[in-house]
Amino acid sequence: MGRSGENFLSLLDNEQVSIFCAYDKDYSPFKAKILNENLFSDLGFKNIKQCVFMNQIHSNKVEIFTKSFTNFSCDGIISTCKNTALCVLSADCLPLLLWHKSGIIAGLHSGRKGTFENILKESIDKFHLLNPSIKNEEINLFIAPSICQKNYEIKDELLSFSQKYFKDFIKNSRLDLKAIVKKQAKDLRINNIKDCNICTFDDKRFFSYRREQTNKRFVSVIVLKDLNV
Repeated sequence: MGRSGENFLSLLDNEQVSIFCAYDKDYSPFKAKILNENLFSDLGFKNIKQCVFMNQIHSNKVEIFTKSFTNFSCDGIISTCKNTALCVLSADCLPLLLWHKSGIIAGLHSGRKGTFENILKESIDKFHLLNPSIKNEEINLFIAPSICQKNYEIKDELLSFSQKYFKDFIKNSRLDLKAIVKKQAKDLRINNIKDCNICTFDDKRFFSYRREQTNKRFVSVIVLKDLNV
């Protein structure tokens, strides 16, 4: 596992990949930008050369990052580029971070709509475009801080829709998005699921829209390492 500090939570840090959340400031001003700099050097992550932020649109749209990348309007990004940090902004939605040992990573913003439309499956389909030989059983899924069921009450049309299509994940009008994602992962034969078990509503280190209607966002990051660069 990784190491944690005052302003970040590390979910994994090994020779190949770093996966962490940074909550030292509001990262929303970096939305829809590629920055050829390391935003996280002060947190101890020294190998990052580039940071990529999506223009998250609450969808299940997933793009593959290349040097000519221009499709910022998406909620998932996949990459094989080393020392390039894929950055997911959130303040209750689920940041999903995926890693396969062959050198494929993904950062997903799985909000309610993206979860309902199974953005996880969309990303796995693109993993296979990059490497048809990979096995889903070898993919690692990390669930970063996000809102938990007890703090996610829904009503009216949304409640009716959820009761119709996701009734097993509703309890007392509260929706369990994380449980939906875990079921989707299991259906895809992804069994290596590491949930940090932190609720953004309860843990005030993290921004939470439900708690304070904030426009600020913390960031969840995954980066492949090339220690020789």
